[in-house]
Amino acid sequence: MTGLAALLVAIAVTAVLGLAAALLIVVNTRTLGSLKRDARGVLADLSDGIVILSEKPGRAYCNPAAAAMLGLHPETDMPPDYHRLERSGLLSEVCAAALAARRGDTLPPMEMIDAAGQFRSWRQSLIHANVAGRSVTGVVLQDRTEIHTLSHLLEESRRRDPLTGLATPELLHDRTGQAIETAARTMTAVAMLVVEVDQFEAVFEQGGWAAASELLIEAGAHVSTQVRAMDLIARVGQNRFGIVVTLSDAASLPRAVERFLAAMRFVSVAARTPITGSIGIARAGLDGSTSLRLLERAAHACARARAEGGDRARFYAPDADLDPSLSATDRGLVAEIRHGLEERRFTMHYQPIVALRTRRVVGYEALMRWRHPLRGEVSPAEFIPIAEHSGMIHALGEFALSQSCRDAATWAPDLQVSVNMSVVELLESEAPHRILAALAAAELAPHRLRIEITETARIPDLGRLRSAVDEIRTLGVTVALDDFGTGHSSLTHLQSLSFDALKIDHRFVKDIATPRTASMIRMLITYARQIGVMVVAEGIETEAQAMQLTQMGCSHGQGWLFGRPMPAQHLSDRAAVG
Repeated sequence: MTGLAALLVAIAVTAVLGLAAALLIVVNTRTLGSLKRDARGVLADLSDGIVILSEKPGRAYCNPAAAAMLGLHPETDMPPDYHRLERSGLLSEVCAAALAARRGDTLPPMEMIDAAGQFRSWRQSLIHANVAGRSVTGVVLQDRTEIHTLSHLLEESRRRDPLTGLATPELLHDRTGQAIETAARTMTAVAMLVVEVDQFEAVFEQGGWAAASELLIEAGAHVSTQVRAMDLIARVGQNRFGIVVTLSDAASLPRAVERFLAAMRFVSVAARTPITGSIGIARAGLDGSTSLRLLERAAHACARARAEGGDRARFYAPDADLDPSLSATDRGLVAEIRHGLEERRFTMHYQPIVALRTRRVVGYEALMRWRHPLRGEVSPAEFIPIAEHSGMIHALGEFALSQSCRDAATWAPDLQVSVNMSVVELLESEAPHRILAALAAAELAPHRLRIEITETARIPDLGRLRSAVDEIRTLGVTVALDDFGTGHSSLTHLQSLSFDALKIDHRFVKDIATPRTASMIRMLITYARQIGVMVVAEGIETEAQAMQLTQMGCSHGQGWLFGRPMPAQHLSDRAAVG
């Protein structure tokens, strides 16, 4: 409803209530029993229904409009325009709601199917007045059926393409978001397909928009035959359809794509020419974690399919657009990372973080592990830099975030999980949304997640990173500066960004026995405590190191002294729930 329409409605309601109140003033000690003839005439002419409870129990006055709305008929044993509540369920419902409401309350709208089978919607406005020392209660009924119907039609048009009758991009994005959240819980696969008609431009040039429109309607109908009830097809461009599909596993995706390709091979009745289609595919988690990113990348793959001649499908392949400066070895590693994600060879291990004074476990840091089928365990130091350079870091980060949240949801409710995110990921505008989606999918409280920013990475845009950090902290998620002291402008980052914790790099802890390093650590801890930032020391391997850090005022630590990284199923009973 527009602001003008809302204002007009408000004025109308105010006028009706004011009129009703004015008419109530003419009531004598017999409420409405002795209304003057002209007052009754004014009420009879109102298009809005007026219901006023009588001082006698079990009856109410209804003007003609209200009687028509509620399906009431004259009662010979009652005064004119009076009705017994017991004879009408609707009237009884209206009066009961009015009696139960307090002054200033808002009554819910009444919606029903009338005797003729038509949908009806009425707005209810409460009347409370004192007349001649008596409390009078009533209701103004406004017929909102046409407005409700118009609103419904506008909403439907907003979510349905007027040409093809298919869903709009807005509905596709909503459904895709729901599918991704569900897939995170059920371990199913979600993919976005973009389908384009290869002959659209030729048909448009020969027959104009009329012929092209008919072709789009035909193509949409053919593709829709392969769309299951759990999936959704939408028109997302002039000559483009988007389809979100949910599958039990990624292995069944090629078969589904073949069905859509086959559906696009038909002879157009409107254009009288054979038609084919090109399809691009992007997989949730591997190629993106949001509907917008999946649609963008599926469209990119579709363009590649058309460029290769059409009537074919192509999966999104970031290596097709890799930086040419990457060596052949690095390109091979990127392909292996993609394959490792598809084969689920990446896992998350968890190292305990403890309160140094009590040695109580307060959380775990999530650490990624990659078990290569030929090379065995591959160090993150080897594949993370290449992943950042190639763009694969987004897929790896999405896996780490979602899996860590799912695992943490099974732990004791006071334990926190710390997940590493690179600056490259955080500078992406969708980072806060991805974090929120992972929390929602795992049903994990935001305060139980800590995002650790790798401080060794150079920050190209400190302003953008500050905005991202602030938005993440607004969600209730805490943020830590990781590997402090080893990267670029550590103190500058600590002063410019709002962190909840900082982690002293293990190389400083290793040299804590030297006076110079000990002095640096002591000053850092003192400064952190002054600005209210928690300090976690990494790489603690000996009891002497733990004792010295505790004496310096360091509150938390992690390292082999307290436990090595291990899979979630091997954590101690302290982490398990039940």
